[in-house]
Amino acid sequence: MLLPSESIGIEPPSTNVCRSTPMQSPSFSTRVEPPGLRNKQLADLGITEVNLVDKEFADLEFNAVLIAEDKADRTVEDGSVSGLSKVGAVDILSEVGADSSEIDTPNRVTSKVGADFKFSEVGTPTSNVRADSECSEVEDHGQHQHRHWDFFLSHKQSNAQDTVQNLMMILTARLPGVSFWLDVEQDPTEKGMRHGVQNSKDVLIYLTTGLVESKYCQMEMRWALEFEKNIILVMETDERHGKPSIDTLITSCPPDLKQIFAENVIIPWYRDPEFREISVEKIIRARSVKKAGPTVLAESTTKLKVMTRSKSSDSGGGDVFDWTFVYFTVLCGVALPGAGKKTKAWSMAVRIILLTCGCMCLSRVFTTEGPAFWDTGTIVQIVVAHPIIFLFLHVTLTILKSPLIADLLENRIDAPVEAKLLRLKTRIGTCVAALLTVSLSFWGWAAYLPAFFDMYYLESASQQRPATLLLFGLAHGLTWVLILPLFFGSLFASLLMMFVLQELSFMALLTSFNELSPEFTRTGITATVATNSGLNINELDLYHFQVSFIENCKIYKALQWRASIPFVVFWFLEFGLMSWSLWSLSQGFEADPSDPRVDRLRENWFLRVRLSWFLGSSLWFGAGAWIVALTLFGVSYYAWRMEMQAKQILFTHPGLRHSFLAFLAGFDLNFRVLFLHATVRLLPLYVCILIVNTVGFDADAVRLWRAV
Repeated sequence: MLLPSESIGIEPPSTNVCRSTPMQSPSFSTRVEPPGLRNKQLADLGITEVNLVDKEFADLEFNAVLIAEDKADRTVEDGSVSGLSKVGAVDILSEVGADSSEIDTPNRVTSKVGADFKFSEVGTPTSNVRADSECSEVEDHGQHQHRHWDFFLSHKQSNAQDTVQNLMMILTARLPGVSFWLDVEQDPTEKGMRHGVQNSKDVLIYLTTGLVESKYCQMEMRWALEFEKNIILVMETDERHGKPSIDTLITSCPPDLKQIFAENVIIPWYRDPEFREISVEKIIRARSVKKAGPTVLAESTTKLKVMTRSKSSDSGGGDVFDWTFVYFTVLCGVALPGAGKKTKAWSMAVRIILLTCGCMCLSRVFTTEGPAFWDTGTIVQIVVAHPIIFLFLHVTLTILKSPLIADLLENRIDAPVEAKLLRLKTRIGTCVAALLTVSLSFWGWAAYLPAFFDMYYLESASQQRPATLLLFGLAHGLTWVLILPLFFGSLFASLLMMFVLQELSFMALLTSFNELSPEFTRTGITATVATNSGLNINELDLYHFQVSFIENCKIYKALQWRASIPFVVFWFLEFGLMSWSLWSLSQGFEADPSDPRVDRLRENWFLRVRLSWFLGSSLWFGAGAWIVALTLFGVSYYAWRMEMQAKQILFTHPGLRHSFLAFLAGFDLNFRVLFLHATVRLLPLYVCILIVNTVGFDADAVRLWRAV
């Protein structure tokens, strides 16, 4: 039977304080315990039941704790503090499953040491509990055990203890599973506080009168700077609770700590529920989990700043970009952000080499004698391809060095799931690009090197030919050995980098969804949508999403415009080539023995290899044309994916879902620059242009092959 004096303690479900329970029939005494505080701490702080009826906790969940005379707590069920002041202890016990007069059915009760109890009809617990000594050992060991916290709460106890306790409970309700280092719950020694700061993700400093003069608060602030922790400044706004003057705080602050106020925004803390919600939102946004830094992929956040290879081979971490991608792009002349001086110098050298080789190829138009010359048309294709590849490379490097990318990588991306996928995509893309570069280079060497190193040029002096032919053959032959890997590698590296930039800008858009729910950060939009569970958001969440999405969409479109220059030039030339392609198709596919190229093909086998090489790899008629031309239409995939996944997101508030979809419908994520509109509807038109040019060139080759 329960005694009439029975009452409950209220605390968060996550609280775990070790206590002992003798094996006896429990009779219950009256005590109200705020979260995570022991009896002695309650007495010291003078805290009673004021916290329970405070409107700060109107929406918080709690565990009902039966407090026996033996000081053992037994948590029964989760409940709500809402309306607590209007009900008595008996009502709450009834709510959590206990009868007001007796517990006549077995009820599962969990003690704070983690043991399960069964109450029999007479109320006797039927489970063993650890003794005082065992609990003490476990608790002492826990204080020295190396662990981590999400927040370190730095405050002045004399005027902020209660408020920080309330703040901790409110943040716990908003961020389930979040952990705190608080002096009254942890080791309050200097060593313990230093350990707490070092192993916390964020240091939240609650600013009140006299805080900067406090010896211990100064130590905590210095440790936060020493360990380069993310600092969140929250300021009291009620003069009754120690509202400080900002000017006084800064003036009284030691010189070495003034940078904390210069580098961080102060978040005001309000007690009114509506204004307090804004404060909580700002604190959540200021967490380190929302900030991007280096490229290392942490467990809870994606950090993208310096694109370098990770030193760790742990599959759980590492860079967003695989090391193969980094090496391939560097070798091909793409200097990633954070590259050294040598890499940047090599990148500049590659661009100079491309332009120089283009000029050398142009000189071949004026050297028509010898086996290296086949026709003017193929020379023109090669010559024009050089500045196009140079343009791709130059535009890519310009974008990578722009403040736009710095802002994107530093502040806009927090999509761990997408980042892991991007690592895999870059590895696959790099392997494909490297394979194409190597295969096309060897194919091109077989087509050109035998011609340049032919005895016609090497023995020109002994055969009474101009001595310049020897220089011509050696210069072009050696240049082609060097240029072909750079020629194809620079093109594919630039296109691969364009793909990565598109992925990153799309990840920035996905990061905006984090404003709606933390589930988007933890599991990604695909997994969140697949759960088919409604999102419980409010208008403020939707507003923050809209602001973030608009800002990230501006970057998304700005990157499209900057990357569009080489594609616009390429497609302009493709449109122009249609006239020649249509003429070639009009000539049919029959053999043309009168073509002067036929005799050269018969005499030199490497010219036939050259013809096949142009058929397969030409930047204007072959595989190169299709790869470059269709790269833009990858953007349409992202636009389609965004539209489909947004439609599958469910909201508990139907009106907000309608506003959400209407907002997204106003954005066109497709690639649209000048005359170039890479949309799904126009894709057949662009494919037809590519087919006409490809088949027109193939028709010319078929006529030659049949004549040979």
